Amino acid sequence: MSSADEFTAIDLKYKESDTHCHQLFAKENASKATCKQKPPGRTLYVLNVPPYATEQALQHAFSSAGEIERVVLQEKPSSKESAPIERMDKDVFCFKVAYVVFAKPGALRKLLKTKSINALHTEEKPLVTGVDKWTRAYQERIPNPAALQQEIDQYMESYDRKIEEQKAAESNNAVDEDGWVTVSKKSSGVFAQTQGVVKRLEKKLYEGQSEKELKNFYTFQIRESKKNDIISLRKKYDRDLKKMEQIKKAKRFKPY
Repeated sequence: MSSADEFTAIDLKYKESDTHCHQLFAKENASKATCKQKPPGRTLYVLNVPPYATEQALQHAFSSAGEIERVVLQEKPSSKESAPIERMDKDVFCFKVAYVVFAKPGALRKLLKTKSINALHTEEKPLVTGVDKWTRAYQERIPNPAALQQEIDQYMESYDRKIEEQKAAESNNAVDEDGWVTVSKKSSGVFAQTQGVVKRLEKKLYEGQSEKELKNFYTFQIRESKKNDIISLRKKYDRDLKKMEQIKKAKRFKPY
């Protein structure tokens, strides 16, 4: 475990004009075991990093000593100096641990010697904190009406196109009462007669055969019925003739 004497106190300002500063405690991350994320001689182990400090702001601050390869923040120190770096969630608001990897070993030694770094906030690279930070975060959560409307329109267009394709596929595969299917390029070679269609066709075929059998069975009765109808028509014709003769006789002229 590291002792307090091994660390170097480094003053950290939010702005260059600030009269008060925050103190960081840093030392070289010395490890016997090799770790690609913490190359020996180039990795600075930093404690007491304030909650408002970001990786980009720390990279700018430590760049006063030389080129920075990367800065990684952790919620807690690693159990071992050779343990891999674990990135923390950006929404966690607490004091942090930072691993600053320099591009060259000389930059790390220069920093520990000068004990001087840049301020976190500059006009070129501002660091938003406090109420301004929460206000910006709140405003970023509110969607732009124009962009939101465009996204909704694109979604509805894709949804309508999908529904139309689905309806077209269903109409192409629709089966009529006789079991016929409308064939298109997509549905060509597909036989869509399901078990229900086959049963309906068998039922229709059976009813047609039964009706044909009944007609053949009643042929004699139909012939007799027609003969009887002809006889009844002839009798009615004779009755009508007699009735007409009687009417003519009743209307004949009688002078006396």
